[in-house]
Amino acid sequence: MKHRFPILAKVILLGIGVSILTAGTAITVSYINQSNRSESTYINNIDNTLDEVEFIFADVRGINDYFDDLRTVREYIEPIYKNDTERKTMDDFDTFSEFVDYYADKYPWIYNNGLIGLSQEMLAFKNAYFQLNNILASSQLSSGAKAAFFAFSDTSSDNLIILADSRFNKERSTSSDNVYHVPGSFYTVTDEDRFTDKKYSRHKGLTINDSPTRYANLIDSEKDSETNEVTMSLVASVFIEYDLKDVHKESIEILKIEIWVLAISSLTLVALYALFSYLLFVKNINKLSRASSEIKQKLIDKNMNEVLNISFKSNDEMSVLADSFTEMENAIINYVNIIHQEAIEKERTNAELTVASKIQLDSLPPYQLEDKNFSLRAYIKTAKEVGGDFYDYFYIDENRLVVLVSDVSGKGIPASLFMMKGKELIKSALLSDNSLAATVNSVNNSLARNNKELLFITSFIGVIDLKKKEIRYVNAGHEKPYIVSKSGVIKLDGESNVMLGVEEGFNFKEESHKFNKGDYLFMFTDGLNESINHTNEEFGYSRIEESLEGTSELPLDELLKKINDKLDEFTKGNEQFDDVTILVVKNRDGELKLHYEKKEYEIIPEIVDKFEETFSFLKVDTKSAVGIIIDEIVNNYISYEEREDLVIDVHFFIKNKELILQISSNGGDYDPFANNQEKYLEEFSLDLPEGGFGVSIVKDLSKSQKYEYKDGRSVIEITLDI
Repeated sequence: MKHRFPILAKVILLGIGVSILTAGTAITVSYINQSNRSESTYINNIDNTLDEVEFIFADVRGINDYFDDLRTVREYIEPIYKNDTERKTMDDFDTFSEFVDYYADKYPWIYNNGLIGLSQEMLAFKNAYFQLNNILASSQLSSGAKAAFFAFSDTSSDNLIILADSRFNKERSTSSDNVYHVPGSFYTVTDEDRFTDKKYSRHKGLTINDSPTRYANLIDSEKDSETNEVTMSLVASVFIEYDLKDVHKESIEILKIEIWVLAISSLTLVALYALFSYLLFVKNINKLSRASSEIKQKLIDKNMNEVLNISFKSNDEMSVLADSFTEMENAIINYVNIIHQEAIEKERTNAELTVASKIQLDSLPPYQLEDKNFSLRAYIKTAKEVGGDFYDYFYIDENRLVVLVSDVSGKGIPASLFMMKGKELIKSALLSDNSLAATVNSVNNSLARNNKELLFITSFIGVIDLKKKEIRYVNAGHEKPYIVSKSGVIKLDGESNVMLGVEEGFNFKEESHKFNKGDYLFMFTDGLNESINHTNEEFGYSRIEESLEGTSELPLDELLKKINDKLDEFTKGNEQFDDVTILVVKNRDGELKLHYEKKEYEIIPEIVDKFEETFSFLKVDTKSAVGIIIDEIVNNYISYEEREDLVIDVHFFIKNKELILQISSNGGDYDPFANNQEKYLEEFSLDLPEGGFGVSIVKDLSKSQKYEYKDGRSVIEITLDI
């Protein structure tokens, strides 16, 4: 049984698929929107923090001027940076703590734990650095950023020099009070990255340490006491370094909640969808399926008397389908009854056709004939159970053989009946020994008279005369046959006349042609030459003639096989539309001559095979006797003749109902039948000399034996009755 995939399962899978697609789309869109909103909020928060830092530096002037702190720290750090010939950056260290420890060891006076002994300059630097670092720590905390730092651009290079860094409080293992500044934390930037435009700087991120960074330029105004001119100068920049991973983590957490909610709601909807699908569709479909199985079983049991009543409570398309199903069942019952009656009638007709076909084929003579005069083979293949082709052959006397091949117009039983009528008319007329033309005229008049169905017969009728070595024939509108001889293929391209049964009173023309020993006549119906292939090309006369070339000595069975193989190859399984009938008759040579110039035992079976092929019509006992005689006589020649250039000739021929074997050689003069040399098995003893037993066998199997030595050749002649 074919594997089934239930509709309900398909509905559930479809619902799950739609839910996954819908939920996935919604979740993806939600995640993208949430991430974008979170990133936007995060960046805005950083920008707001930068605004606050700018505001602090702008509005607290007069109370605590942070620009002075920036300048103090910058003036303190810049000479240290410039005088440091072995300065390193954070990129040279694995951790920030290693970076700090390096500079703490290099500049221990900067990282002095106390205030005692410090210069006024050092105290001012530490105080300024402490104020700036507090601003950075507050900025980092309020923005949730990764780090914040002040830096200024070195005037002699493209480096940024850190003034203060909020990361000190995170990554330094000691107290923050002991660490105020790390000189030499530098970041390389290009000219297009150093912006003084405040608005533009908010939209341009600077990547430092593989992390995005936003910054604001801290610009101070200074008034010249002499000229009272106000100039603007970039003192330093504040950088806030951030990481979006934390933002994405928050979005992912929200996404997980949404996935669970959508998954539960989708599964609930799919379950409800499957339930309603089952109640509305699948349940009724299953009912129809069960009804279909019951109808199938009723058909198997041949019980179609009761009609199933299928009804649904729902007044929808399913109820209409149920009504259609009931109507279909009624139609099936009626159709089955009709088919049953037709099957009975067809079975009866087929039985009648089988009987008719058997009667028709039984009315034809055997498919083969083998006698001393002729070798004949017939082949017939009908397109339907019964056909309109027929063949016949019979002796008028011992020297004349009638052969005919005919084709009746139409197919089936009418053609078969008309065929049998024509066949019997032709045979009975020819046996009356009238002339061939007069016989055909008589048959034609009988068939044409009262021919209301307007049927007709094409026919080739030939009489082979052995004495005259000719064939007399009348062609009544039939395909022209061929005579095949050693000299080639000849088409009997004479008068065609009209078909039998068409025109009463028509005078048919009789013709003749030589038909010598060894020739054969190849007759056929139009089913052969008009057979078509897949391109509607006909087999045609040219292919028939090509098949017959060089076949004068080919056995007739092999000839028919050759023709059939070529026809099958040409048609390649195309449907047969017409009957195909072939009749081949060969005028036997009546003799066989063999010549051997080799002293080999292998020639013995070759001689026997060729004899049985040529004289296959002889009785089995006769052919067996000849085989034994050949084996005995030729074997003696090969075994006892001392000449290495031995030549053996064997000649078979029939004369006066006797088969004569002549075996001669160029050996010595020795008569095996002289002086009563034969011996019999009952006389056998060890004292007897060799030889003589084979002579006894040859004498027992033959009628007479004769030996003579003439012209340097020994000749043995043996005669057998046939």
